[in-house]
Amino acid sequence: MNDFAGITESRHPLPRALALAAASAILMTLAVPNEFFKHGFPPLGFIALVPLYIAILDLQGPKSAALVTGIYGALQHGLTSFWLWFFKDFRLWTLGSTVFAYFIVYSVLGLYLWLFLRKSGRARPLAFAVLWVSFEYLKSTGFLGYPWGLLPYSMTEALPLLQIADLAGLYGVTAVLAGCNAALAELCLGIGAPGGGALARRDRLRWSAAALAILLCCLGYGLVRMGIPVKRIGSIDAVLVQQNSDPWEDDEAEADRSLATSIRLAREAIASAPRVPDIVLFSETTLLRPYAEFRNYYGRHPAQAPLIPFIKDSKAWLFTGAPIIVDWETFDATNSAILIDPQTKLVQSYAKLHPVPFAEAIPFWEVPAFREFIQKKVGLESGWVMGTEYSIFTLPAKGGSFRFGAPICFEDAFADVCREFSLRDADLLINLTNISWSKTESAEIQHWAAARFRAIEARKTLVRSTNGGVSCVVGPYGETIDSLPLFEPASKFVQVPVYRDDAPTVYIRWGDWFAHAALLLSAALSIILIVRGAAARRAQGR
Repeated sequence: MNDFAGITESRHPLPRALALAAASAILMTLAVPNEFFKHGFPPLGFIALVPLYIAILDLQGPKSAALVTGIYGALQHGLTSFWLWFFKDFRLWTLGSTVFAYFIVYSVLGLYLWLFLRKSGRARPLAFAVLWVSFEYLKSTGFLGYPWGLLPYSMTEALPLLQIADLAGLYGVTAVLAGCNAALAELCLGIGAPGGGALARRDRLRWSAAALAILLCCLGYGLVRMGIPVKRIGSIDAVLVQQNSDPWEDDEAEADRSLATSIRLAREAIASAPRVPDIVLFSETTLLRPYAEFRNYYGRHPAQAPLIPFIKDSKAWLFTGAPIIVDWETFDATNSAILIDPQTKLVQSYAKLHPVPFAEAIPFWEVPAFREFIQKKVGLESGWVMGTEYSIFTLPAKGGSFRFGAPICFEDAFADVCREFSLRDADLLINLTNISWSKTESAEIQHWAAARFRAIEARKTLVRSTNGGVSCVVGPYGETIDSLPLFEPASKFVQVPVYRDDAPTVYIRWGDWFAHAALLLSAALSIILIVRGAAARRAQGR
């Protein structure tokens, strides 16, 4: 018997499905931080995927489902990450190529959605949620991972719901929202087409009740968890500096002006601070020359406010972004964060491990034809050399000696990277970022929304020092303790609380166990459905 019997028939299923997919893409764009709702709009997170769910059920073949879902993915990515267009002179590659790539990636998702929703019977809301968790995890993992535009980022204003991340990670929130979307879609099908594409009334009510119960349990857990204090072991006096200029410029004079601005802003904050800070935080790539080899240069530059005299005068440690040359013959360098003591000695460094694909690290670079294509057609001369180990910095502060990990730029959006710092006993995370090139507030807030989960997952403080925003201190519940305004040159003396629970969170212990379980379940369901389909075809052939 056809498992899809009774699905609502339409004279024009493909145009209708395409319209529904476009509606989902628009709703999803408005749900996550965007130019209209700067911090997103949480109610839309519960309904954004409803039109897409219905669209897949409308279609009678996997090819149509692949096309419709591919268009959803390409449109949603283009609308959500439109700011990639401002990435230097590489806009056609950063936005154009990724829109095309996501059309392909989401097309594959569409094939699975069609199979799962067509063949899962009464369990299809669960199958949808499991598959969506698996997809968001795979989309956000590995060298090509891009953890932007995910369902949980629609909940930036619903902090209690995000607290389950210390148990199941980001993808626990994905499961809750995807399940609510599926349950609402079934209700819509029941209202719009009674006896048609919807499940039986009893099943619709059961799934709706289950989704509501899980949502309330997660909210309840969040409210209770936010009421349980995390053990505070001390604090760090820091100066956040946001120069609001891009030091990554071909113009050497502009780069010097950017560094001079950082120094001036830091001096202003120190002058008005109630006490000498423990550390001054600049952004990623604030220094364009290797610090250790160019000490004489930094003793004289920037001309109006040289760096080394500033460090001495501040009596504070300096944490900043700078290159470290690993091969002077080829000038291969790492994108690094360096810690300089008050006596101006470079004490520790960390080289970025997770690169921006095709920008900081370019696959097949050793192939001459491919390298020539990238250099002449794309305009990239070379990438960075990637780091090889997770470094933990030690900061002597007035309140004690603290250890911190330093994810660089978009590394703070990757849970697996930041988890490794916690596993190496980091007391907090300090992120240095340079993405003012995006020119849009939504891009800065999207990055903050992704990074904030790292504080919740580990129950540790996250500090972000950026060149355009969001420069802030985030507490162990994801709450913003202090911040600087977006796209304004600013600096501020902040007290950074440091927390250390007696035992690590479930997430830090077990990592993305929830997403891995979803992957295994998705694989098992795929095999079962494929085997059942093959058996049904053999039976019909007899």
